[in-house]
Amino acid sequence: MVLWTIDPAERDARLANQALGDRRMMDDQHAWVLVEVACASAPDHLIAVRRAYRSLFGCSLEEDVAACPALQDPLRKLLVSLVRSYRCETERVDEDVARMEAAQLAEAIRKRRQPHGDEVARIVSTRSKHQLRATFQLYKQEHGTDVDEDITKHSSSQFAKILRSAVWCLTSPEKHFAEAIRYSILGFGTDEDTLTRAIISGSEIGMNKIKEEYKVRFKTTVTSDVVGDTSGYYKDFLLTLVGSED
Repeated sequence: MVLWTIDPAERDARLANQALGDRRMMDDQHAWVLVEVACASAPDHLIAVRRAYRSLFGCSLEEDVAACPALQDPLRKLLVSLVRSYRCETERVDEDVARMEAAQLAEAIRKRRQPHGDEVARIVSTRSKHQLRATFQLYKQEHGTDVDEDITKHSSSQFAKILRSAVWCLTSPEKHFAEAIRYSILGFGTDEDTLTRAIISGSEIGMNKIKEEYKVRFKTTVTSDVVGDTSGYYKDFLLTLVGSED
């Protein structure tokens, strides 16, 4: 309830600080927090998060990511680039740039098998979301596969997994949040931190799309999985945010 009622920028600043201070920061779900903050919302929200972070903790989010002892390069470099970015919200797209950068991505991911290359990080951390959608569409048209599928196919590193999450959060966040919800309820016990964060953040971004994606990918519903894995007022609160499902 506290996460839901607190100002979204302050909430995300606190979540980022908590993730950076966790000794398990090398786990994917902790890096997800930074990716969600940097990529899933509007550029102005990230600016507000950075402002709130400095006010709350007396240093910049970028500084803390760079200094986090649990993070190693190249993942650290990618996360620093993402949290310090400011993307233009214009809908204008440069098709020539999109075609060129689609080729650069394919070169790094397919031929060099180095999705951690500097060009990949530059493209993902600086281009507008509309520009990235155009780039990824051209990638599929010219190379026959979605960029996120190629990232998974050609590398199993943690960097590749986090890069794929960034790609999803930037262009189709419902994919990331559906996976985060599913992850939180699989296995023994419930990862309540991830489940709560994914549903609260997801409800602000677009829960209907998340529910549709979840149903298609996992052949079940968010509602049924939440009911089966939680109880009491906690369950009731989550279901209120999820909303009705047919």
